[in-house]
Amino acid sequence: MLTIRCTRKLLKHLDLSPVKEPESSTGRLGDWYSNLVPTYAGELIVFASERTLLTVAIPAWQAGTLDTLFRARVRNLLAMLGVSREAAEKELSHYHEILYAKTANRSVLGSLNDIAFNYQVIAEQSADSRTLSLSDTENRLSHMPSIARGFFPDKEARRLLELQSQSNGAS
Repeated sequence: MLTIRCTRKLLKHLDLSPVKEPESSTGRLGDWYSNLVPTYAGELIVFASERTLLTVAIPAWQAGTLDTLFRARVRNLLAMLGVSREAAEKELSHYHEILYAKTANRSVLGSLNDIAFNYQVIAEQSADSRTLSLSDTENRLSHMPSIARGFFPDKEARRLLELQSQSNGAS
């Protein structure tokens, strides 16, 4: 089970009513926080893992297939980061039931705002070519350090997902 914690702006855009008392996500990457972000490339729905600050984005105009696209973007990012297929699929197995809730952690929300700003800057730099590669941007941002947390999102995600694989092998 996965809980995606949305800003009010995104909940309104998606026309969703949040779950009042959501359960915590069962995957290693934790809940994901999301917001609607305007960029030169168009509006994006930007997501960040609460535990690792890994980020993925989906064009807002594709919100009708949000759950499917979100899982696909996470799968793609984990593959780009060298996470084993087994560990990635184990994590994604928790994403078949998705709940939407309000944001609950101001620190993660602050990090999400920083991530959103980076998407805007990268989109502006890409404005001349009129294209924004989400995969390249997600990969690039995963290698940027989180000053507040003192880690790199890609390394933290691999560490958490490798722990998951090791614990599965021990049972």
